[in-house]
Amino acid sequence: MIRYFGFLIILVSVVSLWGCKEESQENRFVMEGIVAEVSEAHVFIYEEQPGIDRILTKEEVTSKSIQSSSFGFDEKISDIEVGDKVKVWYDALDKSLPGSGHGTKIELIKRP
Repeated sequence: MIRYFGFLIILVSVVSLWGCKEESQENRFVMEGIVAEVSEAHVFIYEEQPGIDRILTKEEVTSKSIQSSSFGFDEKISDIEVGDKVKVWYDALDKSLPGSGHGTKIELIKRP
């Protein structure tokens, strides 16, 4: 009987620690890109293209099959403009082209 309770305590401890580890890895996915479109709670970014100095539109990005993603946020996005280079943290991303996902944080890296 003591072995059974000892095993149960160890099992519960391991499961609890495993759950904590998963929570600490939340938002570990990050993507950097140039903003092609931004609205109140949505941003569309694309991978920076060498040799292209101008800001591309969403239509240009999708027609040229440039790596890009669209992120929706739970809160309003502020101080981000088209052309900004940003870093987006996300917890889910559909790998379609363009990708779409749920953003959890956005940070301005550089303004043009």
